[in-house]
Amino acid sequence: MKILFLIDGELKPGHRWIWKYLPSNTDELDFLVTPGPDDRFQKWGKLFSYYPVFWRAGFQALRKTQKTDYDLVIAWEGKNGFPYAFLRSLFGQKKPPLMIVAFNIRGVISHFLGLARFGLRSVSRVVVFTPGEVERYQKLLSLSPSQICYIPHGWYDDMEWYDPAKIRKSDALARAGKFILASGRSFRDYETLARAVDGTEVNVKVSGRRFNLAGVDFPSNMEATGWLAYRELQDYLYQSHFYVVPLQPIAFAGGDSSLLHAMSFGKAVVATRAPSTETYLEHGRTGLLVEPGDVDGMRDAILRLWRNPDEAIQMGKEARRRFEEKHTMAKLAERVYDIALEVHGAGKP
Repeated sequence: MKILFLIDGELKPGHRWIWKYLPSNTDELDFLVTPGPDDRFQKWGKLFSYYPVFWRAGFQALRKTQKTDYDLVIAWEGKNGFPYAFLRSLFGQKKPPLMIVAFNIRGVISHFLGLARFGLRSVSRVVVFTPGEVERYQKLLSLSPSQICYIPHGWYDDMEWYDPAKIRKSDALARAGKFILASGRSFRDYETLARAVDGTEVNVKVSGRRFNLAGVDFPSNMEATGWLAYRELQDYLYQSHFYVVPLQPIAFAGGDSSLLHAMSFGKAVVATRAPSTETYLEHGRTGLLVEPGDVDGMRDAILRLWRNPDEAIQMGKEARRRFEEKHTMAKLAERVYDIALEVHGAGKP
């Protein structure tokens, strides 16, 4: 197949994205990579600082697919796929087939469901990372059963190359002593976490965007590290006692990448109950789930693992085992490729 990928971030020349985990694959790949957008603001502020780059990429994708005969277009997340999908629907483009992987409806687009339905008319398949989203989006977005499917998410197995001897800021981390880590920006509830650990002996490090932490009253035992680069975040994660994913009440996937990253490092996880955490974390086996906004429940779960390190270690080992079995990037690549073959086959005359 000749495939165009719509992704954001960075991609080194010659890199085959997750297709590199399909070593015998010979597909001809082309990439339209959106540079990292400016993510300084939340909610409606993203209209001006975050989304414009994706709309520009959508126009580029439309022109590119009009000039080049691709067999398939695969977009990673709705932010990369929806602008192009909308333009396809607007201009009546039906080929090549379009897949959007890691799809969900959240943020600004959730206020314009009519536009979302219009755009998704030109999408052959949307792929979600929690099973409950299949039925939810069928109803919300008028999708047919053939247009949407669920597959388990995957993440990079950084422990294949991570060298603890090269930890950055090792002296600072060593002086920090025993700590737990929370990180992430989307729909995080750091206020509940702060209230839960206030007055306890638990030492907490938090890596979040400025808007995530605005208005949160940090107790003396909770420290904001600033937004850590990925490599530095790994050092904190490796050194942490266990990991916390505090989430706002949400009905869509969120926090799954952070959760799987922690599992890849063999960390037990305390998390707010939500579609992603319920899908990827087993309560009592790989971590502990608490209800949204439940300060007492969050405190009890954190103290349970903090005061029972052997239990946290055992949960972390089970989390690592399940990651290796189900959630590596190689597993994700195989699942996405199976769907790509199906979509490509369905699009043939």
